[in-house]
Amino acid sequence: MLHHSILRWALGGLTATALSVTGLSAPAYAADTPALIAGAPQQLTAALGERFDVTLSVTNTSDTAVDGAAVTFDTVWAFEDLEQFSNCEYDGGLVRACVFDQTLEPGKSYRLVVPFRVREDSRAPKSHDSFFNWQPASTHASAGTPGTGPALRLQEGDRIGEGVDDGWQRLTLTVTGDNGVDLAAVGGTAIGWVGDVVEAEVGVRNSGPATLDLSRIGNPAAVVIIEPPAGTSIVSAPGCFKVTSTQAVCHTAYVFKVGEAKTWKLALRIDKSVPGAAGSVDVNPDCACDRFFGDIDKSNNRAPLTVDASVDETKPAIEDAGLVANQALPYVASFQPRVTDNNKVTKVEVTGAPATTLSTCTPQTSSDRWLCKVTQQVGYNTEADNVLTIKAYDAAGNISEPVSVPVHVDREFPRFSVSPAPKSSLRSGTVTVTLNDVPADVKEVRVLDSKTDALITTLTAGPWTYTWDATNDATPPAFLAVDRVENVWHVSTDYIVDDEPPVIDHVDTVSQYLPNRVDTGTGWVGSMAYLEYSASDESPIARTEWWVNGVLASTERLFRWDVHTINAPTAQVELRVWDAAGHAASKSFTVNIDKTVSATVVAPAQNTLIRGTSFVTSVTVGDPHGKAYSTILSPVYVPGSRSSAKVTSGKDGTKTITWEVADRLGNVAQFKRTVIVDNTAPAASLKSAPANNAKLTRTFGVTVNASDKNGIGRVELLINGKKVAVDYRAGWGFTIDPKKYGKSFTVQLRVYDRAGNSRLTTKRTYRR
Repeated sequence: MLHHSILRWALGGLTATALSVTGLSAPAYAADTPALIAGAPQQLTAALGERFDVTLSVTNTSDTAVDGAAVTFDTVWAFEDLEQFSNCEYDGGLVRACVFDQTLEPGKSYRLVVPFRVREDSRAPKSHDSFFNWQPASTHASAGTPGTGPALRLQEGDRIGEGVDDGWQRLTLTVTGDNGVDLAAVGGTAIGWVGDVVEAEVGVRNSGPATLDLSRIGNPAAVVIIEPPAGTSIVSAPGCFKVTSTQAVCHTAYVFKVGEAKTWKLALRIDKSVPGAAGSVDVNPDCACDRFFGDIDKSNNRAPLTVDASVDETKPAIEDAGLVANQALPYVASFQPRVTDNNKVTKVEVTGAPATTLSTCTPQTSSDRWLCKVTQQVGYNTEADNVLTIKAYDAAGNISEPVSVPVHVDREFPRFSVSPAPKSSLRSGTVTVTLNDVPADVKEVRVLDSKTDALITTLTAGPWTYTWDATNDATPPAFLAVDRVENVWHVSTDYIVDDEPPVIDHVDTVSQYLPNRVDTGTGWVGSMAYLEYSASDESPIARTEWWVNGVLASTERLFRWDVHTINAPTAQVELRVWDAAGHAASKSFTVNIDKTVSATVVAPAQNTLIRGTSFVTSVTVGDPHGKAYSTILSPVYVPGSRSSAKVTSGKDGTKTITWEVADRLGNVAQFKRTVIVDNTAPAASLKSAPANNAKLTRTFGVTVNASDKNGIGRVELLINGKKVAVDYRAGWGFTIDPKKYGKSFTVQLRVYDRAGNSRLTTKRTYRR
């Protein structure tokens, strides 16, 4: 595969925008990309100015027709186009491509003849390689501007030899004659003062007679190395490479036409005066590198670079400080001193004492004036004396004599107040706004539209008053006081014009459990209630009164109402409110009162006997307003709301259960029950019964002695271990018919106390 500069040109210059050429189109093809093979390499010889024709060939080696073809040109400066074909594209004076709307049949070859002439300014003797690449027209991207001449056509013809590089064809043109290149260095000079940065323009000129074209190898036509004279240093060299303070390396383009000159502007700093010092401008100096060394006259390849430096010993002078003694200044101030110098002033600085002062000074165009902005660090909202000192510096480092000016720094705001106070609610009509405590150094007060800041009028002297026509659609005024040094103080009145009373929208209880509206006559409160209201008004509510049954109860917006003292089931409440403009509104309503927690049942019941190591207690609340929470407090406290709890019985004896219950109105009550823990078995023994092992034939009776501190509940008769009878009455006896049982049977009594504890008597055996 050949490697040629057209690859660089194609990658860098082609775009995705298809070129529209009159009479041409880019036909599509619907198969795999066919193989277009170019002809064999060719060689031509021509003299300067002589015409020569380049004959190209292309062969479609596939079995698919190609609908349209394109050839791209990679030629050099020596190739001068004799025609501007309408289906070809041109850029930079060279043909770049031609596109053909012809079908290339499978297996056929086509030829193309393109006329050229050797440019008169071509190098000679010299061989120039050019390359041509064939491709389907559908893959071609625009590469230039269409020509204005006739169309160039492919002609069917034999293939030119055997190509060695697929779609690429090479042509070597040998130009005869004697035409060389003379590159001449262009020196420069500059004049300035020590410390200045001056500009010098240097470069290279192609004195001909030939144009130098190194595009094929991709090298610059000229490499120019610039070294500054002693006592100077390079600050910048735009367009150059490898720029240091002591050297700049600059390149021309690949093609350097005859008669052209390429220059660069160097910025040089004059560090000191060195009489007779000279730098150099060298064109393509010798090196172990790939440069153009075929210059026909190397005697002019070097030129001097000189700088005429003068030493400045004259100090700059501050002709006018731009300030007057004891002048009043804001803490951030600007002024313009006038400074002169025989050379150039490079810096002006301002310092201050005793107040630290920061400054920035910039020169004014076409003037000796400098604009200095200073920040004098005095206390916020204070005034202080300060001394500003001005110094100027020139490029040579000379410093002016300092100029000091005493000033008075005013950082105190011209504060004032207005009456009526800001945000006041006013009734419509004429309102006189008075500005109070306006400082003596205020030079004007601007009356502004508070929404747009548009100026309404300006007050320039006391009495500081303004008459405002207050209407519902009027914008309240704002006031901006400006003192002698332009310190300002802004007050926006934000007045509210209100001619309507407030509207009480609703009154509600504030409750965690049952907030409800109470101003409709259907609302409820408990023994302690909090009432709040919502009111609509342009102005804020300034005053509130709560009246209960004709008595003033509160003036707070949130009414904490202790209802314990009211015995009636309802109360009459009146709410009175006044807005900031003095308008009043009221609302009366009946409030229903429920101060108790009702319908509550606690289990176990009072004096219930408890047996076992634990028992469950529960509470049931049937209050009409619903339960908020229920919590057991004793015999053990269990946090959180619950309806039942498991409690440890503990030792025998009484135990008190306490539940706390709250309804949703906030009423709270405690409910107590006493239970008796009994885990002790009753005392039991046979009182009367036949002797053990007695023989019995007739009915007989048995009784038992039974006792317990909480009473006996029942006695059971067990025969042969099975319960056959129960006695619930004191006396605790049974009659037994031995005939109902076997020849031998056992009798035993089981005694239960009221808690359910039990004890067995001794067992006796009888025979029949």
